Amino acid sequence: MSKTALINAFEMNPDGSANPIDWATLQGGLPTIAEDRFLWVHLDWMGEGVREWLIDIAGIDPTIADTLSTRGTRPSVFFYDPGYTLNLRGVNLNAENDPADMISVRFWITNNMVITLRNQSLKAFDDIRAMIARNDAPRSIDDFVLTIAERLAFRVENIVRGIEEEVETIEDDQENVAEGKTLPLRKRGSDIRHQLSRLRRHLAPQRDALANFVEQKPTWSDKRFKRRARALTDKTVRLVEEFDSLRERIQIVNEHLMAIDTEQMNRTMYWLTVIAGLFLPISFVTGLLGINVGGIPAADNPLGFATVVVILTAITAFEIWLFKKMRLI
Repeated sequence: MSKTALINAFEMNPDGSANPIDWATLQGGLPTIAEDRFLWVHLDWMGEGVREWLIDIAGIDPTIADTLSTRGTRPSVFFYDPGYTLNLRGVNLNAENDPADMISVRFWITNNMVITLRNQSLKAFDDIRAMIARNDAPRSIDDFVLTIAERLAFRVENIVRGIEEEVETIEDDQENVAEGKTLPLRKRGSDIRHQLSRLRRHLAPQRDALANFVEQKPTWSDKRFKRRARALTDKTVRLVEEFDSLRERIQIVNEHLMAIDTEQMNRTMYWLTVIAGLFLPISFVTGLLGINVGGIPAADNPLGFATVVVILTAITAFEIWLFKKMRLI
């Protein structure tokens, strides 16, 4: 395994401190860990030689190693005899990245070791390293896994709050939007719907994976951790429900804006029809008088043009009176 593939490795102590482990040590094999401690190895799954290290040094089955070091994994949990895999997703808060491009986090967990893998930086692991620096790191494997999962959910929740504020702004703006000026609002709403759909696509299976994790995990080091896992699952369920609620609110706004545009278009078409109705008889008369044949009435009469103007004015006045009587205008 290349040096760049190893992000960090620690021997986690029960007092919240941790002892760093270097790359050379891990190349020679896994260090011996005391019973009250556990090993945390954090890797870049795209790094050179990671799959081989997982198989040859960590002793992981090749099939399991493939699921930990390949693209396109969905949130899931699978239990095996020596341990279990847990795949989660976290929002992408790296510079010039869309938070909806959620980053895959893979775990391999045994009774004394946690191997985590990702391909981009995640704030949740920065939080763990900050805890280690304060000698306040998770004391057990269950605590460690739940802490990372909770930090992932916390940042998803922050993204949801930001989207909710944007939706509220759009809802307020729709009340004062001018006719013909709805396109920018509809574009903003479309962008939010797209972002929500992408976030939900990963968070919905994550909800199911966490629920399976709570129900299927055979043992817990402390009952408090199972309660924390249930609370985390409930929070994820609420986040998915909030995604659905926000999408519905955006859809309602979009329908309202479309109704405004439709009403404006119908009103425009209505007035065009009224104007066409007013000019249709006039056009017929002028077209008839413009035929280039003999026998046109008053063709040689000097008052012929004035007579036609009076007749057309009378027709127009009659049409206006008729349209008003019929309440068309």
